[in-house]
Amino acid sequence: MNRYYLVIVLCLGALGFAPNARAEAFKSPKECVGGKRVFDRQNRTGSIVKMVNDNMCQVRMDESGKDEYFLFWMLTEQGKSSEPVVKLVPGTYECYQSGQYTFMDMYITGSNSYRTSAGSGTFRTGPANKLIFESGPLTKYTSKLEAGPGILLSTNGGSFYGTSCELKKK
Repeated sequence: MNRYYLVIVLCLGALGFAPNARAEAFKSPKECVGGKRVFDRQNRTGSIVKMVNDNMCQVRMDESGKDEYFLFWMLTEQGKSSEPVVKLVPGTYECYQSGQYTFMDMYITGSNSYRTSAGSGTFRTGPANKLIFESGPLTKYTSKLEAGPGILLSTNGGSFYGTSCELKKK
C-alpha cells in the first residue's frame, strides 16, 4: 500500500460511523449536582453550576470562565473514567472503518515505535489514553488508545474517531 492510499483511507474514516470511545457518561440528569467537576465530549473541563430544565446541566468552563449548557449524557465526572490505562503491545493492528477492513495494517514494533506501509515513526502516550504520533506518517492524526488493545484514529482533530485498529488475533 502506498502513502497516498493510506492518506485516502484515513480521510475516508472521518465519514464512517465508528463509535466514540470515551469514559462512562452521566446516565441520569440527577448526576448534575452543583460543584461536581466534569469534562465534556471534547475533553474540556468545568464545574457544574446547577441542573436546568430537568435534563440540562449548566457548566462553568475552566478555559473560558463562561457558562455552557449540556444535556446530561454529554458529561462525565472527572475521576470517574471507566477507560482503562491501555498499553500497546507489539504486533499487527488491523484497521477498520464502519466494520469494514481497510487493507491497512499498523505494526507496533516497540514501546514507542510503529511502522505502516507508508513509513515508520515514534509515538508516546498522553493523558486520557491519548496516543501522540511524534514522527512518521501518522503525525497529522489525533489518536486514542482503547482496551483490547486498540488504536482509534481521527482525521479532523476532534473526538470522532472514524478508524479503529485492533490487535490481530493469532
